[in-house]
Amino acid sequence: MGVSPIGYSYYLDKQGQPTGSSIDFYAELSRRSGCRFRIDPMPRARAWYLLERHEVDLITPTVRTPDRDHLARFVEYFKTRSDLLIRRELAPHINSLDAFLDDPALQLGMVRGHVNGPVLDNRLARLPPERLSLSPDAHNVFVRLMAGRLDGTLMPAGLYQKEVDSLGLHDHLQLIRLPEADALPTGAYLSRLSLTLGERRHLERHIRAMLEDGTLRTLLSRRHGKQLTDRYYEIPAPDTLSVAD
Repeated sequence: MGVSPIGYSYYLDKQGQPTGSSIDFYAELSRRSGCRFRIDPMPRARAWYLLERHEVDLITPTVRTPDRDHLARFVEYFKTRSDLLIRRELAPHINSLDAFLDDPALQLGMVRGHVNGPVLDNRLARLPPERLSLSPDAHNVFVRLMAGRLDGTLMPAGLYQKEVDSLGLHDHLQLIRLPEADALPTGAYLSRLSLTLGERRHLERHIRAMLEDGTLRTLLSRRHGKQLTDRYYEIPAPDTLSVAD
């Protein structure tokens, strides 16, 4: 299983043991499906490289994109949206993404390879390259933000919440919600290359059961908190859950 060390999805606790919502997810999926999973933490780009080499069977959590659909079967289990976070001292004159983008002095930091959806990504294309700085992970973005090397960042709560909590940044940042942001389908990709159709359907059936009986929302709330889960994670309605491959 290719799991990226992202936010509360996968991290090490104070004893150095892997924990997070992805660990909870695979433990429950194993109990229900009877399958055993070996979880390998790795950068998202490497997970997709290994999936194409038939060495990774599942990647989760990840955003759905058209170029991934031919490699793996996507099973959506929530939607999430990106927010704009800026340094608190900028709040008096920055209250929207447009205001941020229109100020030529401001630098935006992003996690390399992260997708915000077509609406926001198209608007970011307005930025000159010198105003956009890419980092390998969210931690690096926030360290640079608080050092004054960046002025803001754009990412969903699943990426930023743990960093804000761990670094104690609540009083140093201003959160700007973006009503125009796309709701990004997020979930699991089951490899079409290494899993048989029967294996994919078996796993998908149990994932969808976790959605329908509320287990997945409970697991998310355990790590992310009920308020954050209710606000940011839009779990699909049962009538949108297809079992076609």
